[in-house]
Amino acid sequence: MLKAEGVGVHLGGRWLLEQVSLEAIPGEVIAIIGPNGAGKSTLLKTLAGEIRPTRGSVSMAGKPLADWPARERACVRAVLPQSSTLAFAFRAFEVVLMGRTPHSRGLEGERDRHIAREAMAAAGVAHLTERLYPTLSGGERQRVQLARVLAQIWEAPPDSPRYLLLDEPTASLDLTHQHGTLVVARGFARQGAAVITVLHDLNLAAQYADRLALLKDGKLLVVGPPDIVLTAEWIETGFGLQTLVLRHPRLGCPLVIALGTASVLQPGEQLAHGE
Repeated sequence: MLKAEGVGVHLGGRWLLEQVSLEAIPGEVIAIIGPNGAGKSTLLKTLAGEIRPTRGSVSMAGKPLADWPARERACVRAVLPQSSTLAFAFRAFEVVLMGRTPHSRGLEGERDRHIAREAMAAAGVAHLTERLYPTLSGGERQRVQLARVLAQIWEAPPDSPRYLLLDEPTASLDLTHQHGTLVVARGFARQGAAVITVLHDLNLAAQYADRLALLKDGKLLVVGPPDIVLTAEWIETGFGLQTLVLRHPRLGCPLVIALGTASVLQPGEQLAHGE
């Protein structure tokens, strides 16, 4: 498992995370939610090893993350950032093939090319194989980058869990591809990977995540299944937003309907919405 214990991150003269403990278990999807500035991306980067915690520790498969050699870590853990800058005129296929570098050490073989093609199909970008990356739309680039990280951990070394970390993977995608991306994430979890994703859409989180971690001001307020975390009380505490939380008529998960912030609503409007 990927585990943070009592993690604190102090940067720029303030604490971005304070005493955060979280476990990502192979076979499940965890969604990190919270308002802007809550520390979601900081937590993901700390779990990825990009930020070293000021306090506490992060371990992967029972071993301190800092003790993992970079290449070994990259063979089992892949990270999709919020945005990826790449100005060179690589074909989309070549970008995805870069994900195989930790395994091939830059000498990609036919197996690596096969995995890259499979990852592109899974991410729904097989039709972009020959397109030049800089000519793609923002959403297309994001999906190609998703294929790259999928290719990176498509196969893991024997007896080694895989970890997929996604930072706002749906931010630049249309509705269809938002769901497609999270379907892929769920598929990886079913295959035994631990998936951690930062999401802003609470209904997407409710539909696809096994557990949610609600952050606010760098502190972890609550962790649990969607039914536990997505209540009107927790949402108002975390986001300052008044909501109506129903049961989805087909999926059975929570369905969050925003009513407005406390400063916007008038006192009588709560009763009008049946709260």
